[in-house]
Formats: sequence, structure tokens, C-alpha cells
Amino acid sequence: MLLKLDQLEETLSFLATKNLSKDSQVKQSKKLFEDWNSLKKLAKDIKKEITPIVASETQKNNVQIGKLEDELKAFIQEMKKRDFYKYDCGRESALQKLDAVYSEVATYEEKTSDFGFTAEKFGNPQLIDGCNKHIDSIKLELGNMKGLWDHISTCQQLFMDYLGTSWAKTQPYEMEDEVKKLLKTLKEMKVDKRANAYNGLLDEIKKWLVFLPLIAELADPAMRDRHWDAIRTKVGKSFTVDDKLQLQDIYNLNLQDFKEDVEEITDQAKQEAKMEKTLAKLEETWKDIKFDFFQHKNTDVMMIRLTDENFDLLEEHTNAASSMQSSRYIATFEKEVERWTKSLSNITEILTVSSEVQRNWAYLENLFLHSDEVKKELPE
Repeated sequence: MLLKLDQLEETLSFLATKNLSKDSQVKQSKKLFEDWNSLKKLAKDIKKEITPIVASETQKNNVQIGKLEDELKAFIQEMKKRDFYKYDCGRESALQKLDAVYSEVATYEEKTSDFGFTAEKFGNPQLIDGCNKHIDSIKLELGNMKGLWDHISTCQQLFMDYLGTSWAKTQPYEMEDEVKKLLKTLKEMKVDKRANAYNGLLDEIKKWLVFLPLIAELADPAMRDRHWDAIRTKVGKSFTVDDKLQLQDIYNLNLQDFKEDVEEITDQAKQEAKMEKTLAKLEETWKDIKFDFFQHKNTDVMMIRLTDENFDLLEEHTNAASSMQSSRYIATFEKEVERWTKSLSNITEILTVSSEVQRNWAYLENLFLHSDEVKKELPE
């Protein structure tokens, strides 16, 4: 302002040298200087006069800001108890309640703006920072909760799709991979990990991560009717494994409560399947194996033996039969395993005895029939 007045005065002085200025303009310029000085003095006096009022209003505004900040803190604590933090609230209801909170936040934003304007006028703009931080925190929390409920909806929809899958088309390993990804996303979300909604979904996902591996075990081709009967006995429910069976039916059995029992039964099924396969292999192999006959020297006598390849098979299959006999799941195939254990043992014994007899005979045959001394002493 002072610069402008000086410029005006200098301009009039210059114009006066050219006889282009008017006395009224010069007088008016001087009056502006006088008015400016009077205004500065008045402002100084007014400032002194209103200092107590400003101090009072500043104090009052500071108190109001303090109360607003406490109110926001209390609001945050109270907000944590609302229904949209509870898993059984449901997404639609939760989103409606979250939207209602934004209206409440708008009221606090208006108050914060008013008090902040006053604080800035009185030279203390930083006083409102605490309130702004609380409001930003609330809005961030609301956004995170909306994100959580969107994720809850995604998970629940996927689980519903799973339950509607027929048992024959169930793909437990692919499903498990998808659920693990959902769990990873959930754990990476920046929400209150103590919230009931968070833990409700976490428990649901964990339940599926127990359930799906059990489903993978039950879907194994090794499962037979006797194993399904054992499952029915353990869970105390009846169901039929056919094209009409859905994953929902299996889910309703609460298999997670019988996890160890189910794993025991499915492990038994796998071990029995291995036994069944081994027994079938024994049957298929040994029905075609024959003793090998070879001529003894230049005589008409035929010796008996097994080929090296078949002898190796005999050892291998004897060990397999012995391993099956020591299994705790032998009950179903006990008679058949015992039959093969005995049969293979008999074959081994026959080979041992025949080998010993033939070895002795060959030694004596050489001694009695090909020795000149024996022929002389024992001509008959």
C-alpha cells in the first residue's frame, strides 16, 4: 500500500513539472497519505482494544477443537462396535450401514472446517490437525471395511458355487489352490484383525482348507464301498455315492470333526489298493511262469530250474508278500496274502530242495558212472 502511495505521489510530481497535474489531485494524494497514517494508528488502537476478545475467542475455539477431537476419538471407539464389524451382518446390510457412517463423518468434516478456519484466522492452523487425522483415519477404516465385505462376498459366492458342484465333478486340488489365494488376499488386507467380520471369514476359509484335503482323499479311486460304509459309521449319517451326490451333501457331514478318522480310512483304502494291485500282479505273473528243463551233459536226464529273471521275480514277490503280511491293513486280503506267502515260500523251498538233490545226484552220477576205478570195483 505504501509503495502504491509513493508511486502515485511521484507520478503527480512528474506531471506537475509538465503542468499536467491539478491541485485537487495533489491535495487528494496528500489526504490519502494522511488517511493511511490515520488508518495505521486506528488499526493499532483497534488491535490493542480487541486483543482480549481475540484471546477469549481463540481460547474458546481451542476448547471446541479439543472437544471435537475427543468426540472423534469416542466415535472411532463406538464405531468399532457397530454391526458392520460382525460377520453375520451380511454384505448388503453392512454396506448400507457403512454408507450411513459417511453421512456422520460429513457432519464432523463440516465442524472441522469451521473450527479450522477460525484457528487459521487466529494464527493457529495446526490446532485442527488432530481432528483432520482422526477423520482421515475413519474414512480409511470405512474404505478398508468396504473392501473386506467385498472380499467376504467373493469368498461366499465361490463357496456357494463349490457346494453346488456334483461329487463326480469335484476338483479338490484346484479348489484348494483358489481358497489359499483367498486366504492370502485376506491376510494382506489392512483391516482390524480383531474384527469379528475378519475372523468370521478367516474361520470359514480355514474350515475349507481342512475340508478340501479330506475331499481329495475321499475322491481317490482307491475308495471302495466298504470304505464309504466306514465313513457313514463314523459320521453317523447315511448317504449314497452316485451321480446325484453333491459337495453340499459331503460338506454337511462336518468331516472336519472327524479329520483323523477320515484320514485313517482313506489311508487304509490306499494301502489296500496297493495290496490289491500287488496281488493282481502276482496272479498275472505266476500263472504263466514255468520251470525250465535242460539236458544233463549228454544224457537223457533233464534237470529242472528257474531262469535268472524268474528267480529275481520270486525274491521280489516274496518280499512284497512279506511286506503285505506285516501291514496293519491286511484284514481285507488276509487269506489271499497268506496263500501267496505260502505259495511263494513253497516255490522257494521246492527250488532249494530240487537244487540240492540235483547237485548231489550230479556229483554221484559222475562218481559212479564216469570213474574207471568205481566201475572196476563195483561192476554191477
